[in-house]
Amino acid sequence: MQNIRKKVVLFADVLEEDFDGVSVTLNKIIANFPKDRFDLLIVTPHPPKDVSSIDFKILICPYVGLPFQEGYRLGLPNRMKGLRAELDQFKPDVLHFTSPSLLGRYAIKYARRNSLPVMTIYHTHYPTYFKYYLGKVGDFLFGGLFNQGMAWYYKNADLTLVPTEPVRKDLEKLGIKRDTMAIWGRAIHANRFNPHFRKEDFFKGRIPEGNKTVLFVSRLIKEKNVSVLADMYELFERKNKKITMVITGDGPEKEWLEEKMPSALFTGKLRGEELSRTYASADLFFFPSDSETFGNVVLEAMASGTPVVAADAGGPSDIVINGETGYLSAPGSLRGFYKRILTILGDDYLRTRMGKKAFEYANTKTIDNLHAELWQHYERVIKGYQLRQQRKDEPIAEAAFSYKEL
Repeated sequence: MQNIRKKVVLFADVLEEDFDGVSVTLNKIIANFPKDRFDLLIVTPHPPKDVSSIDFKILICPYVGLPFQEGYRLGLPNRMKGLRAELDQFKPDVLHFTSPSLLGRYAIKYARRNSLPVMTIYHTHYPTYFKYYLGKVGDFLFGGLFNQGMAWYYKNADLTLVPTEPVRKDLEKLGIKRDTMAIWGRAIHANRFNPHFRKEDFFKGRIPEGNKTVLFVSRLIKEKNVSVLADMYELFERKNKKITMVITGDGPEKEWLEEKMPSALFTGKLRGEELSRTYASADLFFFPSDSETFGNVVLEAMASGTPVVAADAGGPSDIVINGETGYLSAPGSLRGFYKRILTILGDDYLRTRMGKKAFEYANTKTIDNLHAELWQHYERVIKGYQLRQQRKDEPIAEAAFSYKEL
C-alpha cells in the first residue's frame, strides 16, 4: 500500500539566508525536506531573499519591526487575510513553530482548535536576553514575568526539541515536563567547513607579520556578549600585541566595536569559501556568548580544525570538550578567557592536537543523521497525538503525550 505523505506547517519567524543561526538551521531543514514523506507549507514574515530557492509554498505574513532587535520582524498572523482558510485547505497533520512569538501563539491556538499536535525547536535562549537590554534591575523586575510567558509556549507544545542537555535542564526549571522534550542537536556540512581550507598566508597584509589570530564569528548584537570582545582586545593591546582579533559578522554593535577595537580586523559578513578559509586559517576561535542554545559557529570552527575558547554556559558547554577540543571558562571571566587563549596560542603542539580533536568531534555531527532524526520526530509526534485521541479517559488538550510511550 502506498504511503500517505504527512503534512507539516512551519511557522518560521526568520528565513532570510544566513541572517542568523536560526535561519541557517531552518534553511538546511527546508532544503533537505523529504518530499516522498512530507508536504510542507511555510508561514513567515521574513522570507528568503531568493524565494525561488524553496520548492514549497510560502505564505508571507504582515509584520512590525522589533525595537531592540534591528532587522528582526514580529509576524502578525491575525492580520493575515486568508491564513486560516489556507491552513484548512492544506489539512496539516502537525504544526511546527520556531519561536515564542505571535506566530507560535497562532500555531498553538489553531492546533488546539483543530485537535492537531504542535511542536517546536528551541533555537534561542530568551531568558538570558533581559540582562543585555534592560540590565540587572530590568532582569530582576521583568525577567520572571517574561519567563512565565515564554514557558506557556513550551508547556503547550506536544514536543519541544532542545539542542543540549543544559538547555533541557533550564527549561525544566521553568516547569516544562522533561518527557515532552527531546534532544536534537545541530550539524555541519563536512565539505563546507574543513581544515583543508586553511591557508597559512590567508591574513597576510591585513594583520601585522607574525601575529596569531583570535577569531569571532557571529551576528554583532549585545546578547552575544560582544562587550567582552572589546575588553579582550584592550587586554591584548596592553599585554600582548602579537595577537590580532578577527571579527567576522555584521549587526547593530559593529560600529561600536570598530571604535573600541581600531586595530582589530573586521571582515564584515562572509559566506562560502571565504568564510570557510577564515575559520580554518585562524589560530583560535573565541566565543564569549552565554546566551546560546547550541552555538552553530562553535561547531563550524571545530569542523575547520580550529580549537575553541568559549563560555561555560548553554550549548557550547555541551559541545566543547574542556582540555580536549579547546577550553571552557566562566561566563564573563576576562582573566579566565585570557589565560586559556594564551595557553593554546603559546603551545603549537597543543593547538594542533586540540584542532585535530575538534575536527574529529565535529565530523560525528553529520547533517544527514540529524535530519533523519527530525523526520522521525515529526512522525512520532503525529502518531503520539493520534494515540492520545484514542484515549477516552484523558482529555487531549490538557496534557501533552509522553515521548517515552513510543
